[in-house]
Amino acid sequence: MKLLIIRHGDPDYTIDSLTEKGYREAKMLSERIAPMDIAEYYVSPLGRAKITDEYTLKNADV
Repeated sequence: MKLLIIRHGDPDYTIDSLTEKGYREAKMLSERIAPMDIAEYYVSPLGRAKITDEYTLKNADV
């Protein structure tokens, strides 16, 4: 079993979201992660983590 831990994109902590750079990072991450054969995803309930993972889950059809 392999475990892949990914940190959220560049955060804007004041509003629990991402900066413009963070949104770009999340999109680029999804292009690398979505094609992988990943059985399960676990995501923090924090907004910045959910936004980061949203792109990957959408591209992976999960």
